[in-house]
Amino acid sequence: MTDKKKEKIGDNWRSPKPLYTTLDREFNFVADMASSHENALCDTHFTEEDDSLSFDWAQMINALVLGNQTKYVWLNPPYSNPMPWIKKAKESQENGLGVVMLLNHDHSVGWFREALSHVSEIRNIIADEKETGGYSSGRIAFINGDNQPINGNSKPQTILVFNPFKIGAQVTSYIPKSQFYSAA
Repeated sequence: MTDKKKEKIGDNWRSPKPLYTTLDREFNFVADMASSHENALCDTHFTEEDDSLSFDWAQMINALVLGNQTKYVWLNPPYSNPMPWIKKAKESQENGLGVVMLLNHDHSVGWFREALSHVSEIRNIIADEKETGGYSSGRIAFINGDNQPINGNSKPQTILVFNPFKIGAQVTSYIPKSQFYSAA
């Protein structure tokens, strides 16, 4: 299988439920902006056919969800091309909508540099110390179409928080993977 084909398949993998649940408790997500019907984590979700990059997220969410509280959306975008999703997150943040995004941790690429102008928080998921010494992997296992974890992730993950009231704050933290799984 070619690397491009693997990338496209991986674009459809779901975020691990415990990771999502832990973040949902903090942000109370109102929509999943890049999902399929099979892997959506929010009742309100947008699929490839919905083409969420083609409309104003803040306007859409404000029309769907009543109330004046700050609204946040979940985003685990296709990793094969995250740049348009970074740009959409920045636009949405400027329009008053919070975006929490899960991506590979790779600060050597253009999309990461693009995110730095607006991102409020960078939460890097790191390894845990083992009770017997040493460290366990800090890399998360995404969930495939058969609802099975895909182990052996080749890259670590980071969570980018685009808070509409803290544009460009760039607070960076390092969070052991177990904190996402023990709280869920």
